[in-house]
Amino acid sequence: MRDLTMLHLVDHEVAEHDKEWFARCQLYHSAAFPYLMYDLVRLILGIAVYQAFFPVTYTIMLAFCGGIIVARQYVIEKHIHDESRSHVENFRAMRQLIVARATVWGLVIFAGLSMAPNSMLLPLVAAGMLTMFIDSLCMIAMPKRALLTVTIHSCAIAIPLFALGTGTSLLTAVVALSAIPFMHWALFNLNYMFATRRLRTRAVSEAKDTIQLLLNQYDQEGSDWLMECDRDGRILRPNDRFCTAAGRSAEEMDGLRLSLIFDPSPERDKLREIGLREEAFRDLVLPLTVHGKKAWWSIAARPIYDRSGELTCWRGFMADVTRTREAEEKVTFMAHYDVLTNLPNRSLFNTTLSRAFNRRNNADLLAVLYVDLDHFKSINDTHGHGVGDDVLAEAGQRIERAVNANAMVARLGGDEFAVLLEKIDSRDDALTAAQAIVTAMDEPIMHKGQQLPLGASVGVAFAPDNGLTGEDVLQAADLALYDAKARGRRGASLFDPAMQEQVQERRSMELDLRAALRRGELAVHYQPLLDAQSGNTAGYEALLRWQHPERGMIPPDVFIPIAEDTGDIIPIGAWVLREALMEASSWPEDLFISVNLSPMQMRDEGLINTIVGALASSGVAPGRLELEITETTLMTDSEENLSLLHKIRGLGVNIALDDFGTGYSSLNYLRSFPFDKIKIDRCFVADLSKGDDSEAIVQAVIGLATKLNMRTTAEGVENEDQFANLREQGCSQVQGFLFSRAKPANQLPHAGKRADFATRAAEVAKLDVKKRKPAANRKRKTG
Repeated sequence: MRDLTMLHLVDHEVAEHDKEWFARCQLYHSAAFPYLMYDLVRLILGIAVYQAFFPVTYTIMLAFCGGIIVARQYVIEKHIHDESRSHVENFRAMRQLIVARATVWGLVIFAGLSMAPNSMLLPLVAAGMLTMFIDSLCMIAMPKRALLTVTIHSCAIAIPLFALGTGTSLLTAVVALSAIPFMHWALFNLNYMFATRRLRTRAVSEAKDTIQLLLNQYDQEGSDWLMECDRDGRILRPNDRFCTAAGRSAEEMDGLRLSLIFDPSPERDKLREIGLREEAFRDLVLPLTVHGKKAWWSIAARPIYDRSGELTCWRGFMADVTRTREAEEKVTFMAHYDVLTNLPNRSLFNTTLSRAFNRRNNADLLAVLYVDLDHFKSINDTHGHGVGDDVLAEAGQRIERAVNANAMVARLGGDEFAVLLEKIDSRDDALTAAQAIVTAMDEPIMHKGQQLPLGASVGVAFAPDNGLTGEDVLQAADLALYDAKARGRRGASLFDPAMQEQVQERRSMELDLRAALRRGELAVHYQPLLDAQSGNTAGYEALLRWQHPERGMIPPDVFIPIAEDTGDIIPIGAWVLREALMEASSWPEDLFISVNLSPMQMRDEGLINTIVGALASSGVAPGRLELEITETTLMTDSEENLSLLHKIRGLGVNIALDDFGTGYSSLNYLRSFPFDKIKIDRCFVADLSKGDDSEAIVQAVIGLATKLNMRTTAEGVENEDQFANLREQGCSQVQGFLFSRAKPANQLPHAGKRADFATRAAEVAKLDVKKRKPAANRKRKTG
């Protein structure tokens, strides 16, 4: 259909930035015809002719409408001349006026032919056809409007002639209508030629401007220059840019062999060989020294021969590619070296390790040391990444100094390093190097007068003992490293095959844990938290349990870290939250439910939605939910985590700080966020009966929480002395085996049996004076 109507000829693709220009072209082409004079003359003649047989009303309407058209044409031409409006706006106004003009004069022609006497029909038809052709052909820049004008005028002429019914009138009407397809073809093709010519001219002009701009820039700022040498390679007529780039005078350059500009190198030898073979070449990069600095030039040239085939000269150009070469060398360096420590990175280490295995004889002994910095994370989080970077750089230098010069030291990533020892005489050499690294890291790093304690754990593996490929030996060293860290850090461990079994065991547990939730092996148990003064149950802490079908009950401290490492803690934690809240919905309204949040959950972007969804589905009031986080969680991304805690608090949920006092910045976190509760770690509670510093610490924590309007919960209460001491110190809540272990939901006392816990607490509270007095004495001593 588009081909039939020839719309493809007039639908021109004009870039957005060229639309104003194209509108100007169309506008100026259309405005070149004196429309204002044309409209005025046509109006005067029309009134003079049509008033002879038009009613007075029609004549007045013709004068009024024609006058409006003339006035509008005047305004448009004034805007074009003054450039007070954009060309696009003027062109749009012109198109609207064309439609109005065609409509008005089409009606005039129709009325005139319908009312005129027969003697005037022929002149009126001729005048109508003439104005139709004038209007349309002067609007080539607007082909669709022009075709609309032709159609209106043709129909205005043909319809009255058809109504007469005579042979002559019918023939004339057919001729008038036949003008429509002819003018359609003519107008659309003429517009196509008009538009394409201007658009192509525009494209050529822009291309010329771009080329000229590039040539001007090249002439002013370009790093390339032409060169010409004789048949023996001596420079001829060197230009100023060539001499400036080479750092030599024109007198010194003229007649100098081109190869002597460059430094001795294989590339210079290749240049001389090409000259002897008389071969054209390009992109030959050679080094040279300019004003004491290393530079690189790229040369392209070809031999020029005379008519007899004799070599007359060489012509070509040169480009200074120093920056490009330096960038390439930097990229190459960054691809194989760690920018922070300037040590080989993991990629280069793996490549070197693989090559070492390829050239190793069966009798050669090779060792890989896997090094991990101890406590680096706390330094990085506490003092910032800038200090962390300095520590990593210093650590890399210490490792290099601790091993022999032939060893390869690499940074694998984070705070992990690796050392490759080839062709060592004995295994003791590797162990000595490992111990030297541990010893080197034991010395604190000084930063702005402050000592930063560090340390290192090292895993050692050998080839061929622990693997026949570099990947196997590196993995064995990694397993030995984990063993060293498990043994207390700051030491070295040799790989043992049993470590591989431990890895396989962990992998098996990972897979089982991933399916445990789906298979219904996970369950939530609840341990009561009692009001220390009244002995009433205040709420419960939800604790996760895993009943494995083959392994039995797996302790949380075994599978929770695995879930953290694999990321499965996020769906598991969400399930625990929903399950605990659903269970709490059946409890009395005064009981709260406490749920632990792991560091991985705090980094989950969907945590807020999870909490809101669990509260909504259970119907539990937000104030009955207490979420526990550890200091470890706040130590990483503290700003983001504090912001998240404020959002959770905004929901009305209570926040408790778990394991208080075991981290590095406990007091700082209390200042950063107003927690609802502080949980005193069980390690302090366990030592209360020993009369050491733990009692003073517990007393200080409770006093601090009281002043900050925070509640306290003591974990791990296992005997009456501990409970009595905590109660005397003013601790808000207690929990521990003394009162109850964590139990399944179906074993909870709930409302009917809540007195069981309260009775147990009351019995413990009836301590005789002999037991209470020593506790008071201890308080005075520690105070």
